[in-house]
Amino acid sequence: MNIISNKEIVLAKFDLSTKEQKDNDLYMECKKKVHRLALSYVKDSYLAEDLSHEILVKCYLNYKTFNGERSFYSWMYRIANNHCIDYLRKGYRQRVVLHESMELLNDKDACTPEFEVINSFDKEEIRNKLRQLPSKYEEVITLFYFKDQSLKEIQHHLNINLSTIKTRLSRAKRMLRDMYKDVESPGYLV
Repeated sequence: MNIISNKEIVLAKFDLSTKEQKDNDLYMECKKKVHRLALSYVKDSYLAEDLSHEILVKCYLNYKTFNGERSFYSWMYRIANNHCIDYLRKGYRQRVVLHESMELLNDKDACTPEFEVINSFDKEEIRNKLRQLPSKYEEVITLFYFKDQSLKEIQHHLNINLSTIKTRLSRAKRMLRDMYKDVESPGYLV
């Protein structure tokens, strides 16, 4: 009885001379598993889809490193796991802003009067909400978000503990969130 090893099966599936359909079948077979793993890390379906595609391409390009000691799926899972961890570790979670959008926002000629009115209305509304907060919370929010001070700088400026600053920021954000929820509630009509 002739037993074929894991390595031979997978390498046969990945063989560059095979038809495109076999590669597509293997891709579709693995895509759901990899997508589920990536989704568990990034919590965003679209981003998980991008990551799963990157992972599967990486597996395809590095199929020769598969040695058959483990199953193909555990090899692929290890690559996927490491890729997701690297993604999170390297700070890619920051939101990506399209270059064209930034040019539009920075271009003074592109600002329409309507945009300026809406923008000034939003700023005034935020200032009013901040004034409704207790002074200790307003001060921390203003220093952190509007004056772009780090937590350490705020600590030296206010001469209070770092944990106190974090707590005040958290409470202030929660209070602001609650204020906006009250405005957006269904019983409120404009």
